Amino acid sequence: MTPLDEFDLAASTVRALVSAVRADQWALPTACAEWDVRAVVNHLAHGNAKVAFWSGSGPPAPDGDYLGESPAEAFAASVAAARAVLAAPGLFSRQVTTPLGEVPGVFLVHMRVNEYVVHGWDIADATGASTDLVPELAERALEQWRARFGTAPRQVGGPFGPEVDAPPDATAADRLAAFLGRKAVGG
Repeated sequence: MTPLDEFDLAASTVRALVSAVRADQWALPTACAEWDVRAVVNHLAHGNAKVAFWSGSGPPAPDGDYLGESPAEAFAASVAAARAVLAAPGLFSRQVTTPLGEVPGVFLVHMRVNEYVVHGWDIADATGASTDLVPELAERALEQWRARFGTAPRQVGGPFGPEVDAPPDATAADRLAAFLGRKAVGG
């Protein structure tokens, strides 16, 4: 599977979750304590907008509402825009500047895939959908996060809390969420 195939799989999974959000679910709490479902989706759309800036092909993406009156459609459009940037010839082999420093352009794909899997879990959990999301990608994301954090302590209230125990029969996405300190709030 190519990096863009991984992006497409993760993105289509989250687009389906977002498209299934009912009007009465946008304000539901998520495992991201400060964000409801709409805020999580907006965060993903904002991250999609940042891809152009990080790749050097667009202006900075200011904070704000990226969803408007049609959140599912706006999110789908943000995914398409991010994919167009990520598919640009030569992006994968050149260096780009991200919040994590100078990295090969292909890293932008990995950033989006990891965000989609983690926040897709948040959306699924909050709305009662299955959290068994893209097992192969969730497993890879878990490996990447474990390599990044190791056993270093994480602060309660930070973007990634201390690891919580996952049930013995947990899916890869459930184990990823637990590693990042998420506790189920819905479903």
